[in-house]
Amino acid sequence: MSITHVNEEPSSGRDYQQVKMSLWHSGCWTLQTTDAHPKTHIIEKSLYPANDIIKGDFILITKGDTSMDEFIAAIDESAVVNNVAVLKQSDERARVVVNYASESSIVPEIVRSEFMPIAPVHITEGKEHWRVMVQVDALSDVLESLRSEYDVEVDAIEQVDPTEGLMFADVVNSISENLSPRQREVLFNARDEGYYNWPRDVSANDIAENAGVSGPTFLEHLRQGEQKIIHRVLDEIQIRQKRL
Repeated sequence: MSITHVNEEPSSGRDYQQVKMSLWHSGCWTLQTTDAHPKTHIIEKSLYPANDIIKGDFILITKGDTSMDEFIAAIDESAVVNNVAVLKQSDERARVVVNYASESSIVPEIVRSEFMPIAPVHITEGKEHWRVMVQVDALSDVLESLRSEYDVEVDAIEQVDPTEGLMFADVVNSISENLSPRQREVLFNARDEGYYNWPRDVSANDIAENAGVSGPTFLEHLRQGEQKIIHRVLDEIQIRQKRL
């Protein structure tokens, strides 16, 4: 078994690029419903193909005149959708499981290609927005193959730099990677002791004393950890707001 390191020299043919692309294909319920209902969004959390059916876990968002009930009903009325199960619902957001015909989905084609999805697919205004990774020497052939059957627009191509820090699509993994072991320890201690309850059950000095460290040292690790978490979460919220 061999392990290939991305951008490993001297084989430049194994270099990878990240590709952001928008695409359209016929017969897709996600494209049809978001196109028919302005300011609605669908985010694919996970898909589970089985024979001729795909079971998908989706986040639905509506920010326009279409109510969430209307949005869900429109999805359920699609000819390729078998059923919609609502797991959670509010006025603007819902989490649903949708069973639909696999022939209406482009996902199997993407999976069979050289593209590797690295972020949830975002659908809005009748277009699917993908972020994938692909070997540099395969990009042209894969795009040509997809464009022979679908409408594909490349929004951006970025080289993968192995010297940069690891990037995670999952925010929790990203935060955990960025916290030091000591910061994680004091944050968990603060949470477990009731420091984040309101009103607080305990002071920072009390937790520090129980942990056998000085108050200033404990607070330094706590504040640095909190800062990393808050900035990362706010950055993600800001990015998602711009997408919507």
